[in-house]
Amino acid sequence: MKKSLLLLFLLGIGGGLNTAEAQPLPVRVGYSALSASFSPVWMAKELDLFERQGLQSTPIYIAGTLAYQAMLAGETDFTVGTGIAPVRARLSGADPLIVVTYISGFNFSVIARPPIHQPGDLRGKRIGISRFGAGTDFGARIALKQWGLVPVKDVTIIQLGGYPEAFAGLKGDSVQAAVLAPPFSTEAKRLGMVELIDFNQSDTEFTGVGLITTARYMSAHGEATRRVVRALVEGIWAFKGNREAALRAIGKYTRMTDRNLLEEAYQSNRKVIRLVPLTTEAGVRNVLDAVADQNPRARSANPQDFYTNRFIDELEQTGFMRELAARYPEALR
Repeated sequence: MKKSLLLLFLLGIGGGLNTAEAQPLPVRVGYSALSASFSPVWMAKELDLFERQGLQSTPIYIAGTLAYQAMLAGETDFTVGTGIAPVRARLSGADPLIVVTYISGFNFSVIARPPIHQPGDLRGKRIGISRFGAGTDFGARIALKQWGLVPVKDVTIIQLGGYPEAFAGLKGDSVQAAVLAPPFSTEAKRLGMVELIDFNQSDTEFTGVGLITTARYMSAHGEATRRVVRALVEGIWAFKGNREAALRAIGKYTRMTDRNLLEEAYQSNRKVIRLVPLTTEAGVRNVLDAVADQNPRARSANPQDFYTNRFIDELEQTGFMRELAARYPEALR
């Protein structure tokens, strides 16, 4: 009788351990904009790719630089966003690291209201961005300098919160131009507004959209980081390989229902999203060069200190990329 009770007790302990081990790892993933450029993280959620990697996660929308602030404060573990804010934060002594870059550049445009037809017409006007320090702010300042306009002095920069708010501000004439990404930029052009610059056409490489975490989180939670990278990378392949699922995700998260707008947003991003999302030294260097006027430390900074490709290298070495190619053959077309 005692042996039977002991056996049942040990089996109970063993069963409890197995159940605990099977529990998914909770991770908190933020993303910084309601743009089709963020579709890979939406696909990871909609297609249960986090769960496939043994994770429990519901991505959280936190507009602009607030997403990075939440991560640095430990309120989230990861942020999907541009590489500009983490570069600036690391220059100031924080510890963010870029671990994935799947868009190397900016997939947004500067759109203006008529009667503005050329960049010089912006003098004395207002341009809307998401938030100061975000990619849209960075892009607006680069564009203004290219056009010989001094940011703030010649053109007032207004932070509005996110793409939906910037689009609403442009339609309502609270700003005369705005930095918008598809599908919002597409809808603005359809309404007769003027595209002054499409950053997709730029040859300059920047650390665009990707996955960021902190060095301390990555060091303490290497396996969780690895699994999040795997889920996001599969989200990339699923986005390029499963068009209908991608259109549904874009529509759900941007709340756009027009099929033509969704198609254009999908095609625009499909062209620029990379299947092997390595971060490049050149992309980080260009960001450092662009922010050097605001932070002189950028001039002597080593670009390699701002990113790691170890997890993407692992995916290639272990054959995970080949598995994805077989699972999503349309992504290669």
